[in-house]
Amino acid sequence: MQFMEEHRKFISVTICAVLFPAFLLISCVPLATDLRKIGFNEIQKGFATLDKTPDLHEVVELKNVKVHIVGDRKYFKWDRAAAYGSPVAGYATSKNEIYVFGKRVKGKIVLNQAILGHELTHLLNFKNSNIANPDKLDDIGA
Repeated sequence: MQFMEEHRKFISVTICAVLFPAFLLISCVPLATDLRKIGFNEIQKGFATLDKTPDLHEVVELKNVKVHIVGDRKYFKWDRAAAYGSPVAGYATSKNEIYVFGKRVKGKIVLNQAILGHELTHLLNFKNSNIANPDKLDDIGA
């Protein structure tokens, strides 16, 4: 009797071990898409916890913004970001330039939108100190 129970568990685990990876391979939506959507939802949940400021209307004009979309950090002009093994995923300069990684997918260039938004926020902060420095959000409880 115990042998049958163990055999049944083994069969169940084996079926799950085979079917789960097969399901992942044949699913219609790539894992990157699912994770991107989850990330955006989680970021929005965090933002939604901040108090509303309905009277806010701040305008920051950026002229001549240049975005460098690169496939390798060798194109980064900042030594710390260009260094092999650097954790830097993108950066902004006081010259209105942003450097971010891109990847080609089906002939289109895809960017990490969270990194691009973070770096754009740096440009806004450089121009207008009312815009929070995205590297110091913890300091202000945001």
